[in-house]
Amino acid sequence: MENLIILIPLLPFIGFLVNGLFGKRLPKALVSVVACAGPMVAFGIAVAAFLDVARHENAEFAIGQSLWTWIQAGDVQIPFAFSIDRLSGIMALVVTGIGSLIHVYSTGYMKKDPGYAKFFAYLNLFMSAMLVLILGDNIVLMFLGWEGVGLCSYLLIGFWYKDLNNCAAGIKAFVVNRVGDLGFLLGIFGIFVTFGSFEFSEINRAVLAGGAEGNETILFWIAICLFIGATGKSAQIPLYVWLPDAMAGPTPVSALIHAATMVTSGVYLLARLGPLFSAAPEALTIIATIGALTALLAALIAFSQTDIKKVLAYSTVSQLGYMFLATGMGAYAVALFHVVTHAFFKALLFLGAGAVIHSMHHEQDMRKMGALRQKIPQTYWLFLIGALALAGFPLTAGFFSKDEIIHVAHTGIAGLTEARTVLWGIGLLTAFLTAFYTFRLVAIVFFGEYHGDADSVTETSDHDDDHGHRPVDYDDIEESPLSMRVPLYVLAALSVVGGFLPFVHFVAPDLVIDEHGKTAGLVTGGIVAIVGIVSAFVIFTKARGIVSKLCEENPVGRIVYKLSLNKFYVDELYGYMIVRPIAVASEFLFYVIDRALIDFLIVHGSASYTRGLASIFRRMQSGRVPTYAVWFVAGAVGVLAMTLWMAGS
Repeated sequence: MENLIILIPLLPFIGFLVNGLFGKRLPKALVSVVACAGPMVAFGIAVAAFLDVARHENAEFAIGQSLWTWIQAGDVQIPFAFSIDRLSGIMALVVTGIGSLIHVYSTGYMKKDPGYAKFFAYLNLFMSAMLVLILGDNIVLMFLGWEGVGLCSYLLIGFWYKDLNNCAAGIKAFVVNRVGDLGFLLGIFGIFVTFGSFEFSEINRAVLAGGAEGNETILFWIAICLFIGATGKSAQIPLYVWLPDAMAGPTPVSALIHAATMVTSGVYLLARLGPLFSAAPEALTIIATIGALTALLAALIAFSQTDIKKVLAYSTVSQLGYMFLATGMGAYAVALFHVVTHAFFKALLFLGAGAVIHSMHHEQDMRKMGALRQKIPQTYWLFLIGALALAGFPLTAGFFSKDEIIHVAHTGIAGLTEARTVLWGIGLLTAFLTAFYTFRLVAIVFFGEYHGDADSVTETSDHDDDHGHRPVDYDDIEESPLSMRVPLYVLAALSVVGGFLPFVHFVAPDLVIDEHGKTAGLVTGGIVAIVGIVSAFVIFTKARGIVSKLCEENPVGRIVYKLSLNKFYVDELYGYMIVRPIAVASEFLFYVIDRALIDFLIVHGSASYTRGLASIFRRMQSGRVPTYAVWFVAGAVGVLAMTLWMAGS
């Protein structure tokens, strides 16, 4: 298997090259085959490699493939090498498996798009970069994949570039992630200075062997710098603002970014270097706190959103907060368990939302939906399964993984005793809010009366045509094509059974979790989820008047609702404190320094001075002897006068 690992990221990359270079001249059927074959074959190889690793009792066993020396500078040698252990093997299965389903789904969703081949070329490149990130056996190679997914997110979020809003969203994602990447780079430099190596195995081995003793402060700052990088990719406070705007891209892109690839990068980074972060408990405290606050903030914002994809986007930010809460407790395997289950049900929800949008002729505003369960019953039941898993309904995948996070927050595996009760309370509150806003979405979209003919404003549209701005006749709504529904069935099955996988024990057999307390936590979490589901369903199907009383008539409720609707004015705050000062400074540099000083005084000024001086000297070269005689005499007089003046002084 060692010689086949390279094929896992290489096959999608070949698909990128073929469709990127020749896609316009190929029939759509062949483009689809090339695009889907790479991820599917890569999934098969990943399965074989994972089974090879899993059969060994040693949890740290890995298989690797070193291809060549990638970077050499003095004594520093960085190989282009990949490795698969239990951790990276599971992530490779998630990326290739879920990614393959998204590719199949996209063949139906993007069927009529003129940029069909280009879209799949970008999608293949995205998967290839993510697989490099996961499988790279050193942090520099991981950073190559890290930047690759950043580039692809920019290309795919702004895929429909004729709409300037889409372009702005792509640029926003790119710029915000560059801020996080600066922290990541500083962390990489700190790792090399401290440990003299970039390889994950050597870094973790050195930390576990006590090689970092006496360098606790350095470890703290390395951990914080790496976490800053993670906050960019995995959308945590304060760098989460790009992720909701990423909805500007096609829905399959949203599913790929939010479920299986880019946003899980930060969690994977922390798990990959778990010993290093565990050696910096103060950094873990910050990580757990930021994760809990992000989970709560995003859940509060999701409550009021009217765009079906925006609700799911803020839900992703919130669920990522749960994952960082677990990593901050040192429970990296528990965090990755939620990464896996979240990939199942969030991909199902995004692709299900895409099916709804497709049936609604690219309408995304939930206020123009309603009563859709009668028109698209298969999509309804599939979406309902994903919603139950996200809400943490008992025995679904999300129930086991999310409530295990709440449990470890309460027990404090990493020794966080003072803050754990507060973090546990935030986790439970967020669980209730998650169930509530999820079934608010279900109630508005699939129940009640149809509002597609109403004269309401469409905030966004999932295409650059005008279909999303025209009322959709109820009789014209029908199920999405089979190519879009088959992946939903697979994801729905995984969303049901995924929680029963012995994931945590498999990845971290030495992790001790109080099973009695865990059971009590699951019961508590299940009750909270059911209360949230029932509350939302009753309010938004039977008692809509309660909403107006709480959000319009009640002063406190009105303030909270306004803050939620306006996303707590975080974007406006960033605009006022960061964007506007930079814009003002840029205008000053442009008009005063560039235009006035450099262009006018130096460039144009020197040219004007030279031109004026040349015009004077040009008159001396008239070609007439009397003129030359006059200048000769004048020069002689001048030289004589200067000589006499110098002699007199």
